[in-house]
Amino acid sequence: MKIIQSVSEALDLSKEVYGVDEMENTEVGEFISSAPLENLVVARLPISSAQDATKRFKAFTDTYISKDVSEKGSYKLGDTVFHTSKSYKYKVPELPNFFRWLLEDITDDQVQTLCAIVGPTFVPKLRALDAIASKRGRRTEVIRDTFLERNFAETDSLQVINCNTASAPKWATSMEEGERYVRS
Repeated sequence: MKIIQSVSEALDLSKEVYGVDEMENTEVGEFISSAPLENLVVARLPISSAQDATKRFKAFTDTYISKDVSEKGSYKLGDTVFHTSKSYKYKVPELPNFFRWLLEDITDDQVQTLCAIVGPTFVPKLRALDAIASKRGRRTEVIRDTFLERNFAETDSLQVINCNTASAPKWATSMEEGERYVRS
């Protein structure tokens, strides 16, 4: 019971610090400001360990949430929906050809220089690519399919959807508290 009380207190303090711009005006900020330097230095050492432990705890928890959501469907709690999907990253497999199309009157030396500067992981901004394609009278889907390749992850990853944002999917915002959404 005592650990729950201390965890609860820690969560309350972290919420206070998380929601402010200036930490000095918080209980935690006042405590740190009045503590001797030697105590702060000694206290700081386990902070890095705590950060690492928090990341490991989050990853471990996310794995179990992801497994449950993959098996039973997306889940809504408050204004948050937990969902899984296969993530992907774009890649430009033929970067020199992309630059030749983009800049039209470009020499091979300039193409090589651009490729060296942006590196092999360069991916253009999709909206900018679409705008250029539209300006040139080309279909955006065709240009994307021509120059971009999607590399999908092997496993589903957990997505946490905030239903209070404009970009939240309608199916997520229309879910009821505690409801499961199973993809068909």
